[in-house]
Amino acid sequence: MATLYHVPTSRSLRVLWTLEEIGATVDVTSLGVRPRLQEPEYLAINPAGTLPALIDGDRAIYESLAICEYLAARHGSDLIVAPDEPERPEFVQWLLYGEATLQAPLSAMARVGRIRNKTPEMQTGIDAVLADARHSLSMRAKLLEQRLEGRDFLVAGRMTLADISVGYPLNTMGKPHFASLLGPRARAYRERLRGQRSSAPRPLPSLGWARN
Repeated sequence: MATLYHVPTSRSLRVLWTLEEIGATVDVTSLGVRPRLQEPEYLAINPAGTLPALIDGDRAIYESLAICEYLAARHGSDLIVAPDEPERPEFVQWLLYGEATLQAPLSAMARVGRIRNKTPEMQTGIDAVLADARHSLSMRAKLLEQRLEGRDFLVAGRMTLADISVGYPLNTMGKPHFASLLGPRARAYRERLRGQRSSAPRPLPSLGWARN
């Protein structure tokens, strides 16, 4: 059986969510902390120290969306929009939007926010970076708000991996200091995704969302 290396609140939540949707299981190895420096055994598996990682036989996959697509395709899930479906290009675009467009400024803000022992001069620079990233995030969220007009899900009239991709950064954006950046459609969409995770019975227990 494949093994997933996981830390709560990391992008491995996308993989766990996908497993719930397709009704599949893997062995889950939970690491207590993000392992870049603290877990030498994990670094031997993934020298970059990023999470998640899926090990399936002699195959190792380190990108969360690549893992999700691999598992969904292996189980013949309609979470994937097939190449012959009309909305395949839109599916690919929104699959990538969740990580490359929406998550990128969030990740920048998280990294800068972890800086400690700041001087006043450094704090001024940090504040400028955070303000720029927040503005970028607000502009990128407008595209999502526009896309959701008249739609419950992003593409193909159904839940797909594109929604799981976008759902991960939207979880973070549910925190109070991000709430004003989401329009009414995006906020309603976020709540639909939360309900999607908890409403239907699954072979796996509901994993919930990270605490706000």
